[in-house]
Amino acid sequence: MNEVWAAQLRLLAAFDEVCRRRGLTYFAGGGTLLGAVRHGGYIPWDDDIDLFMFRKDYDRLLTLSADFAAPFFLQTAYNDVGYSRGHAQLRLDGTTAILAGERGHYRFHQGIFIDVFPLDFVPDDPTEQTAQRRRLARFNKWLAATVRYPGSPHKTPLKTALHHLLSPLSYRWIYRKMEQECRRFSNTKRVALLSFDPQSDRWVMPATAFAGAVWWPFERTRIPIPVGFDTILTTAYGDYLTPRQEPTYHEGVFFDPHRDWREYMK
Repeated sequence: MNEVWAAQLRLLAAFDEVCRRRGLTYFAGGGTLLGAVRHGGYIPWDDDIDLFMFRKDYDRLLTLSADFAAPFFLQTAYNDVGYSRGHAQLRLDGTTAILAGERGHYRFHQGIFIDVFPLDFVPDDPTEQTAQRRRLARFNKWLAATVRYPGSPHKTPLKTALHHLLSPLSYRWIYRKMEQECRRFSNTKRVALLSFDPQSDRWVMPATAFAGAVWWPFERTRIPIPVGFDTILTTAYGDYLTPRQEPTYHEGVFFDPHRDWREYMK
């Protein structure tokens, strides 16, 4: 894991350089924020780096993929066929990070990565928030059906049939509609990871928590954390200063920091 972390810190340095040069703001988020505050670096059992950006900066970042020259690759649903996540990942050539559920089934770039999540504004009205969650759930079902079946290790006859029914639809067209829904509101009191986990309250956070950043020690470098980190971490983890090991979102990743993922695909 030390070698995997070293590769991810290399990705973080490249990401930070582009953001500084282009005037983009980002924050440590998720387990990376927790690790920075509680451990001064990685949570000992963590396996990735999570970054948050307001949607306006995130959208601009996606226009700057050319700023990430090899061995770096800024991966999105728009530039890598079969990639279906609702957020971007910065990947490193010459390495491998294949999720257990995707092993052998997909051909998109599967090098070691860091996650970059857009922060979108959530409606203040609870009824409208519920309606938005329903709309996003519908888009996510369509996206899953158009890209993940057949060939998915989780396929069923019903899901395969649904895939064939929806396959004439453009995956990227549906993806754009999903992102338009995420952008529907602006300057409300709360933000959330709508394109990642729209149904969860865990990542619904006060917008004021991201009113500024503090540069915080993280391993042998520093990383920007939101000024309202205590509110964010308390909402997400409760008593976040008491360590307890929980499964990661990437449980069962196959890592190889020295061999390119394309060799495993062969």
